[in-house]
Amino acid sequence: MSEWQPMATAPKDGSEILVCKAGAEDVFEFIAWNPILRAWLDRNAEPYDGATHWLPIPSTPKH
Repeated sequence: MSEWQPMATAPKDGSEILVCKAGAEDVFEFIAWNPILRAWLDRNAEPYDGATHWLPIPSTPKH
């Protein structure tokens, strides 16, 4: 698994990523960049602010 990266390096190609807020415990969210709205949106298409770090979503186990 990759190391957490700063949000400034997060992909803005529409792919979903896993994010967290530094210092928060057990607060993770899946979000994606929306180029039309120029905003990060969660899975409910709601704006998501405050993420400080991101990870690519890992592949699911094969077995």
